[in-house]
Amino acid sequence: MVSMTEKEKIIYNNFLEVSKKVNNKPVKYRKNFENFPDENYIIITKLNSFFNKFNHLKIKDFFEAPYFVYNENYFDLKFYLSQKAIKAYTQYNDKFLLNNPDDEKTINKMQDSIKFIYNYCKKNNLNIKDYLIKKEGEFNVFLKHIKNRDIIIFILFAFNNFEKIMSTIDPEIKNMYSSNFSRLNYIRTKYYSSSKAKKIINNFKIFVDKQKI
Repeated sequence: MVSMTEKEKIIYNNFLEVSKKVNNKPVKYRKNFENFPDENYIIITKLNSFFNKFNHLKIKDFFEAPYFVYNENYFDLKFYLSQKAIKAYTQYNDKFLLNNPDDEKTINKMQDSIKFIYNYCKKNNLNIKDYLIKKEGEFNVFLKHIKNRDIIIFILFAFNNFEKIMSTIDPEIKNMYSSNFSRLNYIRTKYYSSSKAKKIINNFKIFVDKQKI
């Protein structure tokens, strides 16, 4: 009988949820892990170690990514130990989401980004208008938030000073945090040509602009 930690149980149920939802099937979360297969337990412990080592990874996004990148109906647990899974996660965040601003997954990521920025500013007693100029150490903190995938780059267009600030940051520094900064013209075009995404970003912009200095 295996003894699983709460996090390991969450990891497995996240895997289960994603594999069902992407195929429009009902989700039945596993509650009893007493007879959990040994081979799956070994994989889950390895994934747990992986997520602990790279704690900026979003677990559910990691499980979702290959479905959108490789367009297949099912990926077993073992797949997520492969380099192909890691590559899918990167492509999912850097290509699929940025190429499809009006997709439901991208919209959800924008909404999560707004919540993240709001909570970060509240926690740090920071006027949300000053978010882009806030630094931790030598560099603007939003760079780290982009790198850790806490926020999606689209939402930064809600700040009037975004592109002005970007122009002041050394290209090598920007590229160190995310290669997507070199695609800013393309991403801006995708934002302007969107409908749902533009509405969310513009509504957030109105909120930001209303904040008192």
